Amino acid sequence: MINYCYIYGDSDEKNLYLDVSDKIKVDYCPTCKMVLNRKEAIMQAVKIVKIRKKKFFFTSLDGVSIASRRFFEIYHQYNMKGIEFIPLERSEGYYVCKFVNIMKFDVEQSKSIRIEYQGKVSYGVLDNGKCAICQRSFGHHYPFPYRMIVEDEGKLEQNTFYRSDIEFEEKNYQSPLLWATDGIIQTFTKEKCRIFYKNVEGYFGEGDCGK
Repeated sequence: MINYCYIYGDSDEKNLYLDVSDKIKVDYCPTCKMVLNRKEAIMQAVKIVKIRKKKFFFTSLDGVSIASRRFFEIYHQYNMKGIEFIPLERSEGYYVCKFVNIMKFDVEQSKSIRIEYQGKVSYGVLDNGKCAICQRSFGHHYPFPYRMIVEDEGKLEQNTFYRSDIEFEEKNYQSPLLWATDGIIQTFTKEKCRIFYKNVEGYFGEGDCGK
């Protein structure tokens, strides 16, 4: 089996597309207020949003992963795979990341973990349900352990990024889990780039590649 880990960047204090919803077309479900055209809203936002803070890799509050030019350059220099980069037109050197390899999160393995959230007690991933009208998921909580299913683990390739099929957190603030296989953490550590990781399979441990 190829080794892999769960990765994440810095958090951002702002939304990407929700903060400019008065300048772009965002459609909401009249019942649950979930965004119905998220992909289209992101594509509209990349034309007008300006990134103010300089970060290597981060996720907006509304769940969009954003990479810097340095990330983009390292990705191509070391022949990494799994991301399509969409330039932010008014923020030169920043890109929205589209993770193209989708793997199934292992819900069964998480069932050994007892969780409690807002008075609800369950074992495994807490599913917040979905809207009866638009059928959008309200999100999930407690993605432990950070594994994909065994069948998908057998499909992993080195130096490649993956994302989970289900998303975590709530409503319009959800984002998927991100995974990276052998080669990526070693490269970011060598280049001293700020990206965080937690071991899933292998020897990575956990930490920050920038230290």
